[in-house]
Amino acid sequence: EDPVDIEDLLDHLHQDALALSNGRHAIALHVETSDALTGSADELRSAFGNLVSNAIRYTPAGGEVAIRFARDPDGGASLAVRDSGYGIPATHLPRITERFYRVSNSRSRETGGTGLGLAIVKHVLGLHHASLDIASEVGKGSTFACRFDPGRLLPRDPTPETPALP
Repeated sequence: EDPVDIEDLLDHLHQDALALSNGRHAIALHVETSDALTGSADELRSAFGNLVSNAIRYTPAGGEVAIRFARDPDGGASLAVRDSGYGIPATHLPRITERFYRVSNSRSRETGGTGLGLAIVKHVLGLHHASLDIASEVGKGSTFACRFDPGRLLPRDPTPETPALP
């Protein structure tokens, strides 16, 4: 339950994404709030890193990956990773976060991976009382959004009801 500076974490994640992509993708970072989260920086870095590396791995060269952290209308916040990759057929979406589940064995062999990344993301988000929303369209790409409740947010400019980030 430590304060996690999301701006700093995402800046490092963006640098890692640029290195992993090696110039093959357009990678954008949009941080729309300077609020922090409570939780484990290492666990959140692992979860977010899995989403970003998947987006790069499953997006062909020349594609786009966008990372966005913003406040939600309910007062919580979301970290979303959107790609212009292959997309995931709707029939696979209910099972995609299961351990070792793969949409396509042939694509997994091409891109590497163990089939554990999204299971790790789901586990970490569960520990942070957060959820994962997945939207995907074959041939258009996918968006993975980690949604955090308002109680996880540490506003930089606190209201009287919320504590400030130390």
